Amino acid sequence: MKYPEICREAFALVDDIGKGAFNNEFSERGTLATTVEVAMPVLAVFRELVPEDAKSVAEARSRLAEIAGAEQGVFSHYPALAAFALGESIVVQ
Repeated sequence: MKYPEICREAFALVDDIGKGAFNNEFSERGTLATTVEVAMPVLAVFRELVPEDAKSVAEARSRLAEIAGAEQGVFSHYPALAAFALGESIVVQ
């Protein structure tokens, strides 16, 4: 799995949430709640991630797995990001 692809999907997820892409699927909560519960934590993970550091990657993967476990409907739209959260190795270029 290529690191740039994972990053692209992470930022696409944030952008899509901001545009209200999941409002129909998750009508019980709106864009603001999805931003707080999904987008902001995902951004925090990537802000702290050092892809060359195995410990940082493991922590990022663990935090993303928690988010993905609670938000499977959102993460299912981003296969590279979901695969990274579930433990697929990354290639830093």
